[in-house]
Amino acid sequence: MGTGQQFSQYLVKCIKANLKTARCFTVTVYDRDNSEYTVAETTPTGSFSLGTYRVSLGSKTCDCGYFQALHFPCPHALACCAYSRLTWQPYVHQVYRLSSVFSVYQMGFTPPIPEGFWPPYAGPTVIPDPNMRRAREGRPKSTRIRTNMDNADPNRPKRCGLCR
Repeated sequence: MGTGQQFSQYLVKCIKANLKTARCFTVTVYDRDNSEYTVAETTPTGSFSLGTYRVSLGSKTCDCGYFQALHFPCPHALACCAYSRLTWQPYVHQVYRLSSVFSVYQMGFTPPIPEGFWPPYAGPTVIPDPNMRRAREGRPKSTRIRTNMDNADPNRPKRCGLCR
C-alpha cells in the first residue's frame, strides 16, 4: 500500500500475460452505448481457438467465460479496452485490490481457549472402521474382477516357459 501498488502481484502478472495475447485480436463495435464488442482472433493463441467472441464491458461478460469466472478482464476484454482507449482497472473485482485484502485484518478476533481449559466432551465417541483404512505399505490389492477363466487348472502339470 505504501508503494502505491493497487492490485495484487498475481493479478498484475495475469493482466500482463493477457495483454500480450490481446495484441493479435481484431475488435469491432456493435453497440457503443452498452459497451458491447465482437472480438475476432486473427492468429491462434495457446488457450483459445480461432473464432469470434462477444464481449460486454458493461456487464463484465465474454463468450470465453474467463471474464465471468475470474472476475478480471480476459484477453478479449483487454483488447476491447485498448480499442476504446479505456483502462482495465474498473473491470477488476474488489477481491484483487490490496485495500480489500488488508481490510480483512482490520477486524479483531479473540484467540481460541487453550486446550486445558476446554469443558469435558459429552458427545458420542467416534471409532473409525479399521477395514476402511488405506494400506500404507506393500503392493496394492488388485481391483480386477476375476472370472472362471482366471483360475488355473489344478490337474495341469507346472512347466517352465521352454517346455510348454
